[in-house]
Amino acid sequence: MGMGHYERLLIHQLVQDGSPVGWQYGITFDGRTPAEKIPPETIEPGLRYVSVLGFSTGRLQHLPWSVARAAVSLKVWQDKPLLYHSLALSYPAPGTRPNVITIHDLPPARFPDEGTLPKWSRQAARSAYAILTPSTFAKTEMIDLLGVRENNVHVVYYGCEHDRFNPDVPPADAATLAEHGITGPFLIYVGGFTRRKNVSALLRAWQLLAPHYPDLSLALVGPSVQLRLLANEVDAPRVVVVGYLDRMTLPGVMKAAQALVFPSIYEGFGLPPLEAMALGVPVVAVRASAIPEVVGDAGLLAADGTPESLATAIQQLLRDDQLAQQLRMAGPARAQHFSWQDHARAVLHVYEQAIG
Repeated sequence: MGMGHYERLLIHQLVQDGSPVGWQYGITFDGRTPAEKIPPETIEPGLRYVSVLGFSTGRLQHLPWSVARAAVSLKVWQDKPLLYHSLALSYPAPGTRPNVITIHDLPPARFPDEGTLPKWSRQAARSAYAILTPSTFAKTEMIDLLGVRENNVHVVYYGCEHDRFNPDVPPADAATLAEHGITGPFLIYVGGFTRRKNVSALLRAWQLLAPHYPDLSLALVGPSVQLRLLANEVDAPRVVVVGYLDRMTLPGVMKAAQALVFPSIYEGFGLPPLEAMALGVPVVAVRASAIPEVVGDAGLLAADGTPESLATAIQQLLRDDQLAQQLRMAGPARAQHFSWQDHARAVLHVYEQAIG
């Protein structure tokens, strides 16, 4: 999912391409899996060690702040790092070293179906030397919901995997698409299924549009069981639940689509629209949360996340070939503004400030 994808790309960039000579990194995983059971091929070359802390986030989030922090501090104190970077608010940073925390967004504070924030969220955020977040929208959320100081929150936009998502990627052929249940022209959605992802509104919008476009289908890429349940509730025609696609297959399938439709109403960033733009695939999204910061003028933004608003925007794109071509040209240029190299440099700058 999004967080794991981000962590993999950040670690790769730091270890392989970005760090000063002599820097070493260690990763501490959540959970109870013994370190020796972690597949060697998943360990990034150049990491000093990989270990497992043994406390799940579900267990930690209900503990008092002092207890949760002490549990993490004990482990980190033994390893004696100069800096600790927590990649999620659900895992507390220790009190024994300078610490940085990445907070992508705060959906549990806005949407009950996304779980709950740890009881010590405010203490964890306020105790960090710096908070890294991927958009100005997300920064506003940190300030409003966690009460942190504005100058303590650093907006560092995510990057795009330009070697994987670019205009030269060939669209998946008919045989490959058929393997995933897709035949003929299609719209594509890539993402999760929770309330903020707004998939039900997309399906209702498609229900309004489908009779006018009998050759078009809607493909849903993501967790297949949950997306199929949502599709069955709405009972819209020609909906294909593809399930997950690996990172090798996704670009070609996405490139073959008429457009990416991204109905989410709450995102700290929004990687699928960025990846579609990088490919030259037109994007229809919602003018909400961080999406306008990512899409800019290179996508078509519905006024809100209602089915009617989404249907209007999708139909506008389908009817206007000139607009679609304009977005195909504008998307890759917009995507060039987002680089994992730049992201890693900004993260390293915060590290150096904290250590200094």
